[in-house]
Amino acid sequence: MKVDEVIAVDFEERKLLWVDIEAPSGIELESIAEQYLLPFHAVQDCLDVEHLPKFEGFGNLNFVILRAFDDRASEDADTIQELTHKVAVFESESLVITIHRTSQGFLTEIKDDWRTKARLGEICKASHVLLSILKGAIQTYQKPMTQNRNLLEDFEVKVFKHAGDTFQDGYYLKRRASTFKRMLRMTLDILPGVASEYKDESSMLQDLKESGERMYFYAEDFYDNINNLVNLHLSLSSHRLTVASFKTNEVMRILTVFSVFFMPLNLVTGIYGMNFENMPELKWAHGYTFAISLMFTITVTILFYFKRKGIFTAPEGAE
Repeated sequence: MKVDEVIAVDFEERKLLWVDIEAPSGIELESIAEQYLLPFHAVQDCLDVEHLPKFEGFGNLNFVILRAFDDRASEDADTIQELTHKVAVFESESLVITIHRTSQGFLTEIKDDWRTKARLGEICKASHVLLSILKGAIQTYQKPMTQNRNLLEDFEVKVFKHAGDTFQDGYYLKRRASTFKRMLRMTLDILPGVASEYKDESSMLQDLKESGERMYFYAEDFYDNINNLVNLHLSLSSHRLTVASFKTNEVMRILTVFSVFFMPLNLVTGIYGMNFENMPELKWAHGYTFAISLMFTITVTILFYFKRKGIFTAPEGAE
């Protein structure tokens, strides 16, 4: 476990302590809960790596779970656990405790910023620290949103050029977009609870709300665009498959027509090619002319029948 006392200041006879805890074990969390009088079930939530954003109040103590984007996530990551990391925050008037399993880049920047403010003698309130962490977690989605917008443009080009493994690219983009949208929506859903506890911080709350709504708008717009492109890709793939099937059917139709012409002709030639001794037409002077005439008559009859049935007329929509 790594423990970092970010702020330990005393202003206007009130003390503020911010303790940042990284990668604690279950036993260490129990010790922390006893030391700072934290609710047991809230501390248990800190152990659940799959927990989603939420806000709870315990009298003078507030408990928030956030999920921030993990800037070390792999390119094919597409689940909540792969794309985001959980940060648990306990906050009271004089205490802020942040608990997370791995180092968080955005949290490091916030800690450095508040250390600077403390050194400069600025007033440091626990509510300000919590709201800055909330805003920082929301803003972590800005970078992946920008990167994915570029990937969206590449995907759009692939869809219309039929290049590469397009469907798989679209699948991962859609999954990532869905995850970002869901996490930002759930983060926005906890803001009313936060606002009810910090009514005196209207300016910071409004800034936080605007930042969250802006990021959610980007996530929703990105999701809608990738969803439309995936559906378009499926439609184009279906159209290409239909065209290929139509061409195959045309080839089979032509082969069938030819076979209908040649099967009766093969029957005639097969009968008169048996050369039995007692076949009367073998020694008939006009036998050859009769066989040719018969085959011609059969061909003309089939041709006339097909023409009446419209067999030779191209199907509607065919080129």
